[in-house]
Amino acid sequence: MKKKDLIEQLVSEIETGRIRTLGIYGHGASGKSTFAQELFQVLDSEKVNLLETDPYITSNRHLVVPKELPVQKVTACLPVAHELASLERDILALKAGMDILTIDEPWKPSEVLSGSKPILIVEGMSVGFLPKELFDKTICFYTDEETELKRRLARDTTMRNRDASFILASHQMRREQYLLYYRETESIADILVDQSEDKFEVNMTRIII
Repeated sequence: MKKKDLIEQLVSEIETGRIRTLGIYGHGASGKSTFAQELFQVLDSEKVNLLETDPYITSNRHLVVPKELPVQKVTACLPVAHELASLERDILALKAGMDILTIDEPWKPSEVLSGSKPILIVEGMSVGFLPKELFDKTICFYTDEETELKRRLARDTTMRNRDASFILASHQMRREQYLLYYRETESIADILVDQSEDKFEVNMTRIII
């Protein structure tokens, strides 16, 4: 299945009411944000909210250390790095018809998401740690290590003003924590997509009854 085919499938399921809340997640630089934006762009913006979860990653990660890797700092691959209760609250508020004000980031100011919109796409690493019953369908993206590093360097140096040396120094730590703590979230996705080396390969789907 090509990317265009998956987007067309999701649009059909959204327009026919089979999907009202969609979760899109994966490790850093796996291609999830790009896919979410591409899907959002072909949908009716008057009916769909896109909630990005990066702002729910806490800035207090230096206060704890990973149990299996005590010499490392906590990355977003661990649940403790995410304000999951706040995120779940905001998702439930939107689903209940209430507006929310998103959290601002240096690269994106806060905005009001309208609870009157019937469709919600939630995108980001945090989705992997949320209860799956919040979503009608979930999609998980992943890549090999080399592709992740290439994308992270391209994205973080241009969009997030981060130094390339910092990205290179922290890459191995991030990958180790992904393998230990985050990769297991992939098995519970309804759709699993491999975007290594710029391919788009749907490796596994779970049939929803």
